[in-house]
Amino acid sequence: MVLMYLHGFRSSPDSNKGRVMREALGEKFTFLAPDLNVSPLAVQKILLETVKDINPSQLCLAGSSLGGFYATWLAEKIGCRAILFNPATEPWCVINDYLGVQPIANTGRTIEVKPEFADQAKSMHCEIIHPERYLVFLSTADEVLDWHKAQKKYSACRQILLPENTHEITDFEQCLPEIEHFAAAN
Repeated sequence: MVLMYLHGFRSSPDSNKGRVMREALGEKFTFLAPDLNVSPLAVQKILLETVKDINPSQLCLAGSSLGGFYATWLAEKIGCRAILFNPATEPWCVINDYLGVQPIANTGRTIEVKPEFADQAKSMHCEIIHPERYLVFLSTADEVLDWHKAQKKYSACRQILLPENTHEITDFEQCLPEIEHFAAAN
């Protein structure tokens, strides 16, 4: 089985969630974590290239925030499963708030956010999803995204509410048993 982590906006494959999953589950799964600090159009190419030789039934995505949006797109495109952590539902609505050069957390690198990223992201929107493909973690004190939007979009999916938790998911380790169980199921 392959577990592929898709990090959020201005984050990296070595974010806390990525590190925790790699350390805890790296011996049980082939762990992948591509760097997605590029345009949404480039993200599509990276993801499709990364999974081209992986049977979708052997792949589980784990996407956080914007990575959750990307995970939804890829899960619907190729038919794999996905675990979502506080997924973005309409990133094209906020991209213009971040135009220009943006820092990437804990890396010393930057990404230049361009206006065309909004249309590129909107083209990846999946209006209809297959709910059986998803496990969704939602923090009820998310200070970045309105968790109710994700709760509504993924209402038919299995959801785990994290009461009073933040966007980052404090004590992310608490999610590991459910992540492992869902990722290992065929």
